[in-house]
Amino acid sequence: MFENVGHNLQLLSEEKDISIELLKEVIEQTMILALRKEYGNDINFHIHWDNNNPTVYRGAIVVDIVNNRNKEISIEEAKRLDNNITIGDEVLILLDHVKEFSRIGSNTAKTIFFQKITELEKNLIYNEFKRRENQLVNGYFQRENRGNIYVNLGKTEGLLLKKDQSPREHYSVGDRIRAYIYKVENDRSGHPTIYLTRTKADFIKKLFELEIPEIADGTIEIKNVVRQAGLKIKVAVASNKPEVDPVGACIGQKGIRIQSIIKEIEGEKIDVVKWSKDIREYIYEAMTPAKPTRIIITDPDKKEAMIIIPDEQLSLALGRNGYNVKLASQITGYTFDLKTETDIKENPELLKDLISLNQIFSDNDSEEENNDIIEENEIVAEDNEVVNSLYSLHSVYSMDKDIIDVLVNSNINSIEELYHMAVEDIVSRTQLEQTVVEEFINQLREFVSIVDSDEMYSDYETIEEEVVEEVYECPNCGSRITEDMNKCPNCGIELAFE
Repeated sequence: MFENVGHNLQLLSEEKDISIELLKEVIEQTMILALRKEYGNDINFHIHWDNNNPTVYRGAIVVDIVNNRNKEISIEEAKRLDNNITIGDEVLILLDHVKEFSRIGSNTAKTIFFQKITELEKNLIYNEFKRRENQLVNGYFQRENRGNIYVNLGKTEGLLLKKDQSPREHYSVGDRIRAYIYKVENDRSGHPTIYLTRTKADFIKKLFELEIPEIADGTIEIKNVVRQAGLKIKVAVASNKPEVDPVGACIGQKGIRIQSIIKEIEGEKIDVVKWSKDIREYIYEAMTPAKPTRIIITDPDKKEAMIIIPDEQLSLALGRNGYNVKLASQITGYTFDLKTETDIKENPELLKDLISLNQIFSDNDSEEENNDIIEENEIVAEDNEVVNSLYSLHSVYSMDKDIIDVLVNSNINSIEELYHMAVEDIVSRTQLEQTVVEEFINQLREFVSIVDSDEMYSDYETIEEEVVEEVYECPNCGSRITEDMNKCPNCGIELAFE
């Protein structure tokens, strides 16, 4: 009754993509259970294979006196089969004829067989996709249920939950779907569930590795990825080789590399920013496409920073629904206090606890050190009002506040005015004791020296011109460009200014 087993075994192996050896194990177990149900549970059956066809043997233990003919055989009978046999050995007796199974036995055998095949399939699928966890996979849209998409992966389905789908993307039956396997686990019935995503940061990382060889070989490292699915992505990259520009390599010539990734995510905006150990440089890059005029680290322990931007770039800095600054905050790990230059002009007290007076005024003649002071501590201004506001006595936070209040109430508001006043005039106007005024003036002069105003303002004017010059954004990749450029430095697109 087992004549066609070998042929059917080959067909089943091809259909289920299961090796013949594994199928043989399942068939052996099924046949033995069925045989025992027909002949008795106390019989020890053995299945031998010859050219993928099974042969059934009954095992019997050699004894002097037979008490159970299903399990035992006498020594005399055994000697007829094998003259070298001894008591205690097991003899395999070929069953030349196995009677037809009953209907119940046949149904039982079928049920057991298909149960074991199903179990085997589940285990094979689980093991295969468990090995492919944290990798990209290609499939096809199969069906949708309550917003969840089932993706045909060939041997099984993958599950793309609604939360793992971008709002930009819509599919119909047969559409190709590339996704990232982030979890494989068995459900309550033991069936493997392959969880897919197109929104997690790891999906974007894998796309970059796929499209950019320098990332795949380790020349460029992805430091961080943050995303608001459907709106914007920011990717921070760093180069392990000084001669390789990480941003340029990711963008590609004329943006060809980044465009292939953007196409995969249905046109979602991607900002590739250069990672830096210097947190101010990193924040500056992260705010792309906006260009801050000043970044002040207000609390390094709590990771807080104030970012000052030109008024006309406020919308660029915020981005759609505020997600540009939100993603910049996430990618750097800093909390931002975003201010415009007008905010600083109208509220100079915002800076009084952030910038010390002796760093604003200096008698240092070194051009390099003066530039460092401006770079680290001053706010770029469009006119002299911002600088003058920093001269306010309220910015002298290291001095006695009560005395400052008396001076201000006496209409002495300017540091420069107080600096040049005679002690007698101050006493006359404020009614303060002369010793108190002298001590205050001495303290002030320890921290402050007045420099030529033209020299100071010239620095601001220079910075102002640079800020105004670079307020444009590449229409193709969003990178910063200036009027003197005829090509975008990142994507290489031709530029023309009207």
